Amino acid sequence: MKITFFFAISILFTAVLSAPQQDVQIVELENDNDGTGNYKFRFSLSDGTKQDETGQLKDLQGEDGPVQAVVKTGSYEFTDPEGKLHRVTYTADENGFHPVVES
Repeated sequence: MKITFFFAISILFTAVLSAPQQDVQIVELENDNDGTGNYKFRFSLSDGTKQDETGQLKDLQGEDGPVQAVVKTGSYEFTDPEGKLHRVTYTADENGFHPVVES
């Protein structure tokens, strides 16, 4: 009897874990690009995943004279399978990529 009960519970547990997951849907989507290097995009999904980024064309002083580069700022966040929210904000500029992680 104990073996039958354990077997039945194991089958039920396996069935629950293998149940199809719902497809993730796009809740919000914005994408503006002026074609000269300046842009802004953002999206959010039904599972709570979000990303937001802005890029601006900047005139910078390089080693060999003036250069243009796109400086980016933004953030993204997601929830891991254990339910913990992770958020990263960042800047990418002439000095590199600078993330700040919040978990």
